Amino acid sequence: MPSTDNITILKGGSLNSTCLHENSMGKFVRKKIATDKNREYGYVRWYSQLKKLQRYNSMFPGFVPKVLDAGVNDNEAYFDIEYIDGIDIKTLFKNNLIDDVEKLNQSLWEAFDLIHHRSYSPLRSSLMLYFMEEVEQKLHDALEFPEFRDFYMMDVYEYRGETFRGMIGQHDKFKKLFNRDITSEGYVHGNPTLENILYNTDTNKITFIDLYEEGIVDSRYSDYSQVLQCSNSHYGLINDSIVTINDNQIMSDYIIPDKLAEFNSLFIENIEDNTSLVMLFEATQYFRMLPFKCHSGNISHAKFFYGYGCYLVNKLL
Repeated sequence: MPSTDNITILKGGSLNSTCLHENSMGKFVRKKIATDKNREYGYVRWYSQLKKLQRYNSMFPGFVPKVLDAGVNDNEAYFDIEYIDGIDIKTLFKNNLIDDVEKLNQSLWEAFDLIHHRSYSPLRSSLMLYFMEEVEQKLHDALEFPEFRDFYMMDVYEYRGETFRGMIGQHDKFKKLFNRDITSEGYVHGNPTLENILYNTDTNKITFIDLYEEGIVDSRYSDYSQVLQCSNSHYGLINDSIVTINDNQIMSDYIIPDKLAEFNSLFIENIEDNTSLVMLFEATQYFRMLPFKCHSGNISHAKFFYGYGCYLVNKLL
């Protein structure tokens, strides 16, 4: 790539860095990751995103950024993608930049339908594999951090005046919820939080970024759950907020934008079937994020996510 004139740091994932590069030739986005530490939750995930972007560029042109280049500098790997003129949906809601919520909702469903219409034979019992990897293994990895482990051992927690049990006493009950068959699998985004969906309000264009490969179950219901993770259980708002952990009590100071609540209602209306599975996936998203938060040094948010995940789980039991 040509030498850059200006570099702007963008918000990236827990372990990677993302920057906007601008020069006389135009703009591109570079995503970098360390190659010598946190490889499982850093480099491996970064590499899977790169390969999925390459494939989806061929399959769904225009709905994911083009990959321009990739390489290694010292102990960092990088890939470059085209700059997309759009703002992530979470930011649009948070800054009150959305007027026509119905139009956005329709565009998002049309983009999802384009990807999800390609299906293949499912591994019917893979939900139990999902539970083992995305709940049990993620908890196991987070428990390597003593401060998080001390919080986990409390077992009983409180959130907004409600008291509920943690996974120590609920593990077997929660596990039974995954003893069901998956009836369809297919092509998915894998991590469509509202931060990973760009929207151009002028052109009504949806672009998916930060696609994820390691989801175990390629279910469109998992994709839907990660939208709800943001619109219904407010992952992005919590991530940006100050969280307070007081003994076994979890607290956060986020405020829900009115337009986001409107969007949430519209999105839920479009989920015509398997809502119980969507809710199950939604609860697990908070467990999946625990190692990323712990390895990035954000133990307070890891504690909050664990408590909040347990809060959602108890609503399903």
